[in-house]
Amino acid sequence: MITQLTPPAFTKSIVALSIISATALQADVATADALPLKPLVVTATSTPLETADTLSSVTVITREEINAQQAQEMSELLAAQPGVDISSNGGYGKANSVYMRGASAESTKFLLDGIPLYSATSGGAPFENIPTSLIDRLEIVRGPKATLYGADAVGGVIQAFLPEAGDEKQLDVSIGGGSFDTKTADATLSGASNHSQYLLSVGSFKTDGDIIKEGEGEQGYENENLLLNLGHKFASGARISGLIMNSEGRNHYVGDENDYQVQVIGLGVSVPVLEDWDTELKLSQTRNESTTLSSGDKYDTKTQTARWSNTIWSGDHEFVVGAETSEDRIEVTRYQAPDRRNEAAFAQSLFDFGSTSLQLNIRQDHNSAYGDSTTGGIAAGYKLDEIHTVRASYGKAFEAPTFNDLYYPNSGDPTLKATKSETLELGIRADHDAMFWDAAVFDASYGDMVIWSNYTGSWAAYNVDSKVQGVELASGITLDQWQLRAAFTWLDAKDQDTGFQLPKRAQRSARFSADRLFDKGQAGITLMGATGRATTLGSAETLTGYVTINVRASYDFATDWKAEISVKNALDKSYQTAKGYFNPGRGVFLTLNYSAF
Repeated sequence: MITQLTPPAFTKSIVALSIISATALQADVATADALPLKPLVVTATSTPLETADTLSSVTVITREEINAQQAQEMSELLAAQPGVDISSNGGYGKANSVYMRGASAESTKFLLDGIPLYSATSGGAPFENIPTSLIDRLEIVRGPKATLYGADAVGGVIQAFLPEAGDEKQLDVSIGGGSFDTKTADATLSGASNHSQYLLSVGSFKTDGDIIKEGEGEQGYENENLLLNLGHKFASGARISGLIMNSEGRNHYVGDENDYQVQVIGLGVSVPVLEDWDTELKLSQTRNESTTLSSGDKYDTKTQTARWSNTIWSGDHEFVVGAETSEDRIEVTRYQAPDRRNEAAFAQSLFDFGSTSLQLNIRQDHNSAYGDSTTGGIAAGYKLDEIHTVRASYGKAFEAPTFNDLYYPNSGDPTLKATKSETLELGIRADHDAMFWDAAVFDASYGDMVIWSNYTGSWAAYNVDSKVQGVELASGITLDQWQLRAAFTWLDAKDQDTGFQLPKRAQRSARFSADRLFDKGQAGITLMGATGRATTLGSAETLTGYVTINVRASYDFATDWKAEISVKNALDKSYQTAKGYFNPGRGVFLTLNYSAF
């Protein structure tokens, strides 16, 4: 039962948050530059809603926060967020596995402007190869969202939104450098004319990297990226948009290196059919390629997707219906696998009855590899008053085995089953003018989860039934010139049959950020920490917990000019989140930014 997972600390936290809320009522003084505490969220329902109205556990990271943190990699933004855990094979371009609510890394759905981006061979998304300079906003939605986004949205969905042009012409240029012989350069030109918008961005990131394995040398990383984002709005209200994003370079591993490319091409058309009916068609093609230079081993995934959705309003109620088709094609030197197609139809209803809201979802998928799957979900919310909202939800989801799971030589298993999950969640959120807090408890069952392990004697992919329970807390406050954020996660993720802890998931993690605004700049600090985690399923070996500190400052030293300095891992903490792979030590970085027009 869901009540069994609530530890005493959770009750105490609720009381503490309530006391802080009462204090915040007497101190709702926000600055003009305050970060938004009640941002709009798109990913939770596919249409814009305020966070309290989504009936989901969500985290939004705005462009202002991304800039303030001076993040070099997406992992810096995601690490220790509520319900999120990251295992990294080192730093600077090395593979990141993102676990949400204890589900597998392949069960985290990643969208780039609504376009699914993943490797059909490994199943994971290339988070490490998406430059933070190309991210305008991040939305993290925890819990199953298969009814909207299909397979792999088991633990949750992360969506990165690319920047779009504003109404005025704008040029932004930045150059930087620092520890590990790191060099960065980015330039973005955007503008609008006659209802057309354009944005062109180019960037480069190069570093010698740090030592990621004991006794080995530094492991570098190179990335060159480009984004072209175009749009035009017609007098009728119709809009057409297109984008091309390309990220490529070379990654140095111990004893080897590989060339990689991540490419996204998208075309979208939205039309207001009637006053209360909008329709949208989105076509996309993604490519995720990696080639090992010494052996010539190649992993090349191409995915083509077409998604048609319709949004219909009836008074305060909203309905979304649509269909989606996709095809995965791979080219791999180590094995052969057939193309995989998926067709789906989905529907969503959002009912607003004043203080009470209700969300119903259903989706039917047919996959050429594993047949039919029906997923559904229900969520309800109730506004206790103008500030507090309680919510409850239940949802199903599924994850198809990856091509590596099925066909990798001597370790894949073509008989593996698809993961099927059920998740129950209870939550409460409070929204003040200058503060919010959110608390959620969840109970999830992941049937036939695919895990790679050698606990039966040979390294291979296995189906295991797992049980995951957790508590997530988040809060943010803006007072005078201070902006504070905090997050905490408690997680119990086990193999039901053996009782072993699922590997690479920390049982507790926390994150705290504080920023002080000044007339011509700001200074801040971020603390992130996690307890130990199992190395592999069935092993008694655990990795040591850690706490890291990042500090930063920026100064507007002249008109249109800004200088930024950051110190990553300021205490030079030596730690691992994957066995045998060290994360980078202390690094100091300086960036100059110029804006024109």
